Amino acid sequence: MNDLREARKQMFAQMEQKLQEMNPTEEDRMFYYHSSEDRIVLSHALFWVLSSTLKGKIRQEKCLLLLRKYEEEMLDAYLTDDEQFSDLLRYCNILFEYMPIVINATHDLNKDKDARKLAAIAVVAGGYGGDMPETLANELLDDMDFYRGKVKCQKIEQMMPELMEMVEKEML
Repeated sequence: MNDLREARKQMFAQMEQKLQEMNPTEEDRMFYYHSSEDRIVLSHALFWVLSSTLKGKIRQEKCLLLLRKYEEEMLDAYLTDDEQFSDLLRYCNILFEYMPIVINATHDLNKDKDARKLAAIAVVAGGYGGDMPETLANELLDDMDFYRGKVKCQKIEQMMPELMEMVEKEML
């Protein structure tokens, strides 16, 4: 188990190094302007819930599948105060930043509506998670819990019509 964690740590360190080479200034990083770690967690929760609506072959993209897997693990660790939380959040951040690179390389956003929807979901989740009113952000974070042993974000799910409207506008 420790060998696997160490290999994963090294792989993500290499990915992060490549991201830093592409975007050398911190201000260019996806979550730089988020006011707190909790807001970054909220952006990932929004993305995790919103991306569950994707259809077509984009849903099977390895980068997306991996990000969603790590987001679920990270949210679980966040809720249980697991010592792995910081590492998992870092991995999610790295994958979130890598995803547009992978999607742009493998899909034509002008022709592939599902890929365009994924890009719009990432923009909405990343932007809205960082910019929403503090009281709403705290309410959504406090609502996250477990249902039948799985992470559940019921209030985010209830906001889906409003969130999907934002995604549709972003796709225009």
